[in-house]
Amino acid sequence: MTRLIDTERLRRDYPIAGIIAGYGIALLSCGRTLVGRCPFHPDGGRPNLVVYPETQSWFCFRCGVGGDVISFVERLEGLSFRDAVDRLTSGETSNARRTVSTAVKTQIVQHRQRALGPAQRACLSGAVDLYHNRLLSEPDALAYLDARGVDRSTLAECRVGFAAGNDLVTYLHWRGLPIATAIGMGLLRRDGRDFLAGRVVVPELRAGQPIWLIGRALDSSPNAPKYLALPGRKPLLGLGALTDTRSVWVCEGVFDWLTLRVWNYPTLALSGIHARTGLLRVLDRFTRIYLVLDNDHAGQAATRALIPVLGDRVRPVTLPGVKDVADLARMPDGRKRFARAVAEAERLSALAA
Repeated sequence: MTRLIDTERLRRDYPIAGIIAGYGIALLSCGRTLVGRCPFHPDGGRPNLVVYPETQSWFCFRCGVGGDVISFVERLEGLSFRDAVDRLTSGETSNARRTVSTAVKTQIVQHRQRALGPAQRACLSGAVDLYHNRLLSEPDALAYLDARGVDRSTLAECRVGFAAGNDLVTYLHWRGLPIATAIGMGLLRRDGRDFLAGRVVVPELRAGQPIWLIGRALDSSPNAPKYLALPGRKPLLGLGALTDTRSVWVCEGVFDWLTLRVWNYPTLALSGIHARTGLLRVLDRFTRIYLVLDNDHAGQAATRALIPVLGDRVRPVTLPGVKDVADLARMPDGRKRFARAVAEAERLSALAA
């Protein structure tokens, strides 16, 4: 008789972060997720593997594949589904019977989203003010943004900043704001350094007030993730800036979003490719949705998945010979190329109608 397998119970009993860590894969906290080096391809040290503790799932942005704890063991050890289940339950995976370590538990707890209280809002607003003013006197950060086509008016409008690394604790002291609150919400590390040190910082603003921050490293160190975000659920970047528009351009990354803002397109960024149910509900208000996800395997797969969900309102935009919109920003005629790609998406949609 075929043995029934309770997969939901397996996911609960063998938390994915603990199993992956048990294979010797180091995981670092990154917003609500954990990131590490994917074992399924030579990644040059980049942390392409993303683990989602809340959904007990994983995804590799280089491979374009993902799944749950069972599929991870299947793929890593070349096993069938049932053999992978047996490997988990027999304890033969490396430290597989361990629950998530204390460090990983702490990271997961930090990922739970909480409503911001008055002190948290004040600390977050203070950080955005400090970082924006610091950016204006930071030549390297400004040169980086110039090279990526982000103009000064967009920097001011979006309150983009730069976290130098050790200014925030002094600034919060000066403002009379609680350091413990800033540590608790992830703005500061326990040693007093900024969590987003060395990064260009982009806030999500709602009614003019920041609710979340994400930072992009200036350098490309293989030992640190390119992006870091504050703990909590990632909001749709740019939602607070959209008012009466009926069309929206949906992109993946922070610099894609900044580029489209420079070019005056009403835009939202997913900060990834996973479209939550809440996102789809937000998109209900738009009559035309241009999908401008990355021109790679993962982005194309996400576009194909969203097209039937969004229906005839969607216009998939194929980027011309580049990976993402931010690549176009580096080209003298990038804006014109993008406009032509949008026009081509409209033309193809009309032919298919």
